[in-house]
Amino acid sequence: MARHEPHDAKIRRIFGDIADVYDPMNRVITLGQWGRWQRRFLELVAPSAGERCLDIATGTGDLAILIAQMEPGVHVTGLDLSRDMLSVAEHKVAERGLASRIELVEGNALQLPFPDASFDLVTCGFGLRNFPDLPAALKEMRRVLRPGGRALSLEVSRPTNGLVFFGFKLFFYGVVPVLGRLAGRRGAAYGWLPESHRKFPGRAVLSDMYRAAGFAHVEGWPLTLGSVAVHRGVAAP
Repeated sequence: MARHEPHDAKIRRIFGDIADVYDPMNRVITLGQWGRWQRRFLELVAPSAGERCLDIATGTGDLAILIAQMEPGVHVTGLDLSRDMLSVAEHKVAERGLASRIELVEGNALQLPFPDASFDLVTCGFGLRNFPDLPAALKEMRRVLRPGGRALSLEVSRPTNGLVFFGFKLFFYGVVPVLGRLAGRRGAAYGWLPESHRKFPGRAVLSDMYRAAGFAHVEGWPLTLGSVAVHRGVAAP
């Protein structure tokens, strides 16, 4: 890795390296909790027929696909910085016969290629940590939402219980990179996960950042002893 590698190039390289193992590795490194988190997230997303949804950092398209399957009247746009991840998503979307309802776009979350108030719903699953300017990304999410639209994120968080946090750090900072190496010399890529977590805010601070970006009625729900959290905000007029 170049010492001064630009952030976007770094993210493209990291996720390009793991695109082919991303889905099975998610099940492994979440200790089987990925499906449970998805179900809770979808309950809170609650899409309605006729809504337009933007899934930022869509990756291999899991959430975009699940939202489209949950409500047949929703059109979903999935955006990601990594062409390799989008290639996997395209295959999954086509395989499920959803190509007419899910559009996949290569793009940057800090400069969303959409007009103001284009969407009713914006989602982001485990992508916020990868943005170099989180306040700017949240403001972009607010910009493309119509007033009253909802933004929801699912992200790794910080358990408030000291013992739980110790166990979380031991696994996330120590075990996950090892699992990455076992998955085919991808330890450096999976080493990015703890690196991206170190400076990421806890649940309360992230809620405040939502409010500062122009969201009202902000709520946060801890999952799995606070190791993961869902946040939801409503775009203020």
